[in-house]
Amino acid sequence: MTTAGALDPVRRNAVIPATDGVARFLLSRRGVSSPRPPPSVLVLARPGAESDDLFADLSQREDVCLLRVATEAAASVAIREIPVALVIACPQASPAAVDSLLAHLDAARPGTPVLAIRARQAQVPPEWGGRGVAVLRLPLLSGVLSRAVDVVLGMTGKL
Repeated sequence: MTTAGALDPVRRNAVIPATDGVARFLLSRRGVSSPRPPPSVLVLARPGAESDDLFADLSQREDVCLLRVATEAAASVAIREIPVALVIACPQASPAAVDSLLAHLDAARPGTPVLAIRARQAQVPPEWGGRGVAVLRLPLLSGVLSRAVDVVLGMTGKL
């Protein structure tokens, strides 16, 4: 006799034969959520020592999936094909390249936040503010970019 909501003992701990001789138990998944995959962060940055240093702390993190692309074309493919949670544009990315990213995001993934890293004195198009682009100014202290990613992903509920 079973009570409402109770699991059948045969289903609760079913043994699945393993080829290596170790028994594996299949426990009920009812009420257990599977872990979410880490959020994908798309980085538009050409390879080089400067960008390697800039993204060093971020590349060591295991709680985000860092996707680094070197060109706008590769970024547009990634935006279209992968559910990115955040896009980061390196300082070498031109304002036109960032605008192109924004257009691709608007078409494929509206509402995706963008961090644009810029030189201290670089001009920033005023329309970026209205489109949700956050600007980080160089020089960045160690760990600032990683913390900024935490803040953005935390605010959007992706982390």
